[in-house]
Amino acid sequence: MRTLPLLFSLVAGASAGTVSAPVNKQKLGIPSSLHKRDGTLNLDGFNNISGGGYYAKFEVGTPPQELSFLLDTGSSDTWVNADDTDLCNDPDKQEGIGPCYATFNPDDSSTYKLVDRDGFDIKYLDNRRIEGDYFEDTVTIDGKKIKKQQLGLAVTSVRPTGIMGLGFSANVAAEKPYAAIVDTMVSQGLIERAAFSLWLNDLSADDGNILFGGIDKSKFVGKLSTLPLVASASSLDGNVTSFAVNIRGMEVTIPNGQTKLSLEGLGSGAVAILDSGSTISLIPDSQVKDIYDRFDILSLGSAAVPLVDCAYAKDKGEGISFEFEFKGKTISVPMDEMVIDAFAAQQSAFKDPQLDEYFGDWDGVCMFGLSAASNYGVSPKGFFLLGDTFLRSAYVVYDLTNEQLGIAEANPGSHDSDIVELNADDKDFPDISGVASKSTFSPTDASSSTSSRQTVTVTAGADASSGKSGDDDDSAAGHLVPVVMAMFMMALGAVVTVL
Repeated sequence: MRTLPLLFSLVAGASAGTVSAPVNKQKLGIPSSLHKRDGTLNLDGFNNISGGGYYAKFEVGTPPQELSFLLDTGSSDTWVNADDTDLCNDPDKQEGIGPCYATFNPDDSSTYKLVDRDGFDIKYLDNRRIEGDYFEDTVTIDGKKIKKQQLGLAVTSVRPTGIMGLGFSANVAAEKPYAAIVDTMVSQGLIERAAFSLWLNDLSADDGNILFGGIDKSKFVGKLSTLPLVASASSLDGNVTSFAVNIRGMEVTIPNGQTKLSLEGLGSGAVAILDSGSTISLIPDSQVKDIYDRFDILSLGSAAVPLVDCAYAKDKGEGISFEFEFKGKTISVPMDEMVIDAFAAQQSAFKDPQLDEYFGDWDGVCMFGLSAASNYGVSPKGFFLLGDTFLRSAYVVYDLTNEQLGIAEANPGSHDSDIVELNADDKDFPDISGVASKSTFSPTDASSSTSSRQTVTVTAGADASSGKSGDDDDSAAGHLVPVVMAMFMMALGAVVTVL
């Protein structure tokens, strides 16, 4: 069990309640030209992070400056782009990343205080860095003020918006530990328990909700199941430092007389990290192969860009679902939630006659929401990283205080609110139930439910692989990569973000 300084663990008084904020699926601008460097076509990198995701608008400073933040359960530092950050003042750099959104000007805030000049330094897995200062200022969420919150101020940046890190305080990047934002909300009496609930809504919707200090019964179906957090493979001391839980298995339900596609080879001790900062989900290679073979999904080798027939978002995918089994709860993700209309403006490029073997009978080319963990350098056999393609179908309560998750099937399309506060003294989640059945709504098909823009590193010259067998080098497979690479160079807007 982690121990934090006393300041981080003070229990809020009777004035504590909940803090709520709307979440939106933001589509950032994608450049018209992309840069090829070091033998790779960089569509902004494994952990870089241009592109879409789920965002909320909060205010920083006095008077408040409204800024957009990517909500990331996989990191702990909250940071903003400075008004004079290199990216936001250099059109050439924006060519490879996209234009900046609102930035923060310290000179315009009377409550700004410098904490550590040049002390903010985060290195992502694609070796890009965000560097700058640590400072303190007031953060306002839902009209509630979080005073003297330590934040990062990016002077050198690689993404157009800041990030709100929702993880454990033990994981902040600073040399001197400080309270991450959820812990500060507790110590200042805004909420009683260091916990929050995340509801992303479904793929066709642009709005969701984050609720600090409570649970919204209208946003999930049935009862919450409690999953204890476990130490991830990256934990050096065995402490819980991420939202990792044990996962028991994964199956695919197929209609028309075929019941299940059994996915073997998981073994015991499989772990899943629930990460809102990842726009797709990563699963073990053995599971990926079975799924890709069954649904003729094509992947650009090490590029990790899975392509799927857009028809699976419509009638072709009806009745197909992906079942993620945890202790006491199975979350079902419909096939249409895994089919992302990421290439709407580039469909003509996929109609090249040389690609008929692959796409000739497809109803458009879409991105698939599952990829192999090994494509991102993750080697453990039983590792899952469950990003937005999973989280849209789940209602998740992240309880940092008691190192546990509450999970249930999401109720997409809900417009109601029925909030229960989480008390500091309770070790368990309240014995409550959500709605009896999902809300009735009209889903939007893939052609009109464009996903958030995302980013991937694509290796130039990578071989193509799929559920379909390849032939000689002069076959469609031999032409596939250069054609798709040319599309990317001409402004492919879809990319994958993994934080």
